[in-house]
Amino acid sequence: MLVRYRAPEPWRERGVHLLRLLPGAEIRADADACALDVTVEERGGELHVSVAGRGRAERAVVAADKKEYLRCLFQMLSSIQGEPLSPWGVLTGVRPGKVAAMLIAAHGRREAEARLCREWLLSPEKARLLVAAVANGYPLLRTGGVSVYVSVPFCPSRCHYCSFASLPLERWRSNLPAYIRQAAWELQELLAACSRHGIAVNSIYVGGGTPTALPPDLLAQLLAPAARPGCEFTVEAGRPDTLTPEHLEVLERLGVTRISVNAQYPRDETLQAIGRQHSAGEFWAALALAQRSHINIINSDLIIGLPGQQPQEFAGVIADLAQRGVANITLHALALKRGAATRRQYMAAAAVQAIARAAYARLEELGYVPYYLYRQKNIASNLENVCFSRPGAFCYYNIASIAETEPVLGAGAGAISKLVRAGTIATLNNPRDPNQYMERSAALVRRKLEWLRDAVDKPGRAW
Repeated sequence: MLVRYRAPEPWRERGVHLLRLLPGAEIRADADACALDVTVEERGGELHVSVAGRGRAERAVVAADKKEYLRCLFQMLSSIQGEPLSPWGVLTGVRPGKVAAMLIAAHGRREAEARLCREWLLSPEKARLLVAAVANGYPLLRTGGVSVYVSVPFCPSRCHYCSFASLPLERWRSNLPAYIRQAAWELQELLAACSRHGIAVNSIYVGGGTPTALPPDLLAQLLAPAARPGCEFTVEAGRPDTLTPEHLEVLERLGVTRISVNAQYPRDETLQAIGRQHSAGEFWAALALAQRSHINIINSDLIIGLPGQQPQEFAGVIADLAQRGVANITLHALALKRGAATRRQYMAAAAVQAIARAAYARLEELGYVPYYLYRQKNIASNLENVCFSRPGAFCYYNIASIAETEPVLGAGAGAISKLVRAGTIATLNNPRDPNQYMERSAALVRRKLEWLRDAVDKPGRAW
């Protein structure tokens, strides 16, 4: 859909996020022939907004206020389209929980839900889901301390939908020992600095890529500086074809407290269609192997919107995971980004929504509760990514990283450090390419250590 959008700044930038919610929207200021024409003029503290398309035209005048403008534009676009533009209303950002947390703190849960519907135009279902996730997860957040993220940017192969930093392991195998030494050194330096400055480490999370794609001895070498840290320690074993008894022995020895074993959807036809190089049977076998270990909490990810899925079958997969003792089940709505081989959603929006409703209902029946939630661009059916857990098995790292209430120090190629202090967030990105990372990591580590030292030296330090 070609959209002509003419508006002065800052109103153009604010409104473009809503226009991108339109299916297939191509937004231009100079289009001659367009399916939708949106014009905004600012006159004496008021905005004059017009929207024309599909044989209809809408006009409105509102105060030159960000929230007023977004509500007006959302309602006009929804009217032209004949249905709500998004169940998330004008909350188009990645972290809607930040808004919900402020509303809950100021008004309580019930009024927060009402205000999300009234002021932010969320559907009642999304308002309830968001408030529940924040109310369950945010009370666990701590004041002071940091979390640590360790990146392992290697996989045995690349799934068609993937846009993460994920490199073919075989191509880098000869350089792995050098890379592991450098990443382990960075991890050691960061943890030693936290200890030296009296900064608590609240959680350590090892992601990728697929950490268990590494041979067990190299995985042990990488994570040796973090052994038995006395905090939550999570390692993704996302590809079941990489998990072996030797890997689990290493993780147990290191004191890992949580692992994630994922199929994305354990159905052979679906796995083949998305480029996974393992079967559903291999996933269930890997899950059983993990269950026999001494690692207490197991997570499994499912993606909503993959080919061949049906609502009741999806709900049945959730029941199977629950019956096998999976404490955390994370549901991701398929989000296709620029780096993915797949360019189009596999399923129609209505079908994706039906699967999500069936999945959420089954999780509630089984006693799982939502505790963190985030959204992404180009996400299937304007849905969300949300983790459900049995009470007492929440993942602290996930809550803190989405809430952005404490620094996250990143180690390894592709790791992003979020340096949170006094309400501001600065990011420091390690290069994705392992060779570039090895060349630059010493300088990047110095910058992180300087930031930590400076934060500690500030009077009344608080993130």
